[in-house]
Amino acid sequence: MSSEKIIRSTWFLATFFLFFFGICWGSFQWVYKNEILLQSLFKSTASPDAEKVMMLYNAMIKKVPSQQDIGSYYCLGKILTRAGKRKETVKVLNTMIKITPEDMNIRLWLAIELHNQQRYREAEKHFVVLLRKSSKDSLRKYPEYH
Repeated sequence: MSSEKIIRSTWFLATFFLFFFGICWGSFQWVYKNEILLQSLFKSTASPDAEKVMMLYNAMIKKVPSQQDIGSYYCLGKILTRAGKRKETVKVLNTMIKITPEDMNIRLWLAIELHNQQRYREAEKHFVVLLRKSSKDSLRKYPEYH
């Protein structure tokens, strides 16, 4: 009789823990759904599914981004570029510039993207900032040649 109780309690415990971890895993998947999708689309070499990309874009663009979100927005920009969503890419890049205006790589990417869309006046503003930053940096490298 005692062995029957042990078997029953073991099965009960195993079922309980399986159910508990299933709920934990499911809630993790639900909470981090967008981040998981973002990483899978970013790492994929295949052309991204436009519907998933736009769902992700719409979810992320609604949030007010912070400095910590810059990596996610970078991944989103790359995914949008691969999906051919150029206007959305520019919106994401503008958001990134608002977060980190000193990041010249993002500014260059935005300027090139605007230029490729034949939005020359907007691109020119960013190219001017890049050139000013570049000339200031070159003066800092060679202080004896002021």
